[in-house]
Amino acid sequence: MVLLKQPSVRRLVKFIRSRDLKDKTILHFTGGMYGIGCTVSSLEAIDRILNLKGRTDLKGFIVLVPHLDWFAEEGVAIPDRILPLLEQYWPGNLTVVFKCDDERFKHLAVDGKVAFRVPDDALLRLLIELLEEPIISTSINIASLPPENDFKRLTGMFENWFDIGIVPAPVNVEYDAQPSTVVEYVTSRESKNQSGLDELRCLREGSIPFYGVRNSFLVPTILFVCTANICRSPMAEKLFNHYIKEAGLNYIGDSCGLLPDGQPISAGSLQLLLEKGILEAQEHFSKQFTPDMISGSRLVLTMEERQRDFLRGNEPNSVAKILTLNEYLGEPGDIADPFGSGIDTYRKTFEIIDDRIKRLVSKLRTQANPLG
Repeated sequence: MVLLKQPSVRRLVKFIRSRDLKDKTILHFTGGMYGIGCTVSSLEAIDRILNLKGRTDLKGFIVLVPHLDWFAEEGVAIPDRILPLLEQYWPGNLTVVFKCDDERFKHLAVDGKVAFRVPDDALLRLLIELLEEPIISTSINIASLPPENDFKRLTGMFENWFDIGIVPAPVNVEYDAQPSTVVEYVTSRESKNQSGLDELRCLREGSIPFYGVRNSFLVPTILFVCTANICRSPMAEKLFNHYIKEAGLNYIGDSCGLLPDGQPISAGSLQLLLEKGILEAQEHFSKQFTPDMISGSRLVLTMEERQRDFLRGNEPNSVAKILTLNEYLGEPGDIADPFGSGIDTYRKTFEIIDDRIKRLVSKLRTQANPLG
């Protein structure tokens, strides 16, 4: 096996251009686990991988593409109903199975459907770009045995499985590392369910909880963030849920902060929300953000640029959907923190947030995809 560990872009480009990788098996890292794969057109390599794994069917083969725009660039249709979900979770550890009539994937389809994902790992996405063709990916294991993720064993016991290895600096993957969550998009016509609605079915629950994916599909979350989640973001959350209900739109608001949780809402924020008739504000206690909150939200809107930048640094694959509330609405600057001030300062902040939330709801009313 020819092994490249954390190659520079220049070295990787030179390597790809100097070799014919068709029908070659490739050791790669998806961002959470190691995998074996090849380019999608490599029928010989696909058969070899099936034989190595002791399998006869294609279930478990996932097509990895470099980015979501690839589908439009290559003329591969994505159902409109799931496009916002893909915007939310990709790059990431969510695999989505849907109908695909493109001839390039016909040999990989199961019942006319193909499993697609944009992987977490930036090096792997770059590799796919340079190959100018998606790759198939599957776990490294004999059928019915657990996946192998120990790098020493992969490059020892399994070395003959691979022609080429292109990986970041060897990652120590936890023995119980979770694979991607796999969901199938099922139209109402396919399922013939009584509700008459499209649905998602969980084919495999992995690192992303299925309930979060399903909730995002049914009722997308808009997450509001401030420092402590006791002043500004609770105002935004409660006002958003108030106005979104009036508008009859299919969203729900939530909020969190950057600091440890468990604090009650500030007295000033509570007073102003109660004046608005939003009684549930009394039940608010602060929450600290988690990666699941970020990945499970359609949009993440912060009160300040420093909060936005902090979250982007912690969740680099979610950068596109993390913005300040002002930024998302075309306004400059931050929304100042009223904490420690009198009620008049709180009221000014409340009026600004109230204006921004009304405009946000109006914008969502006209856009099928908040990130579109």
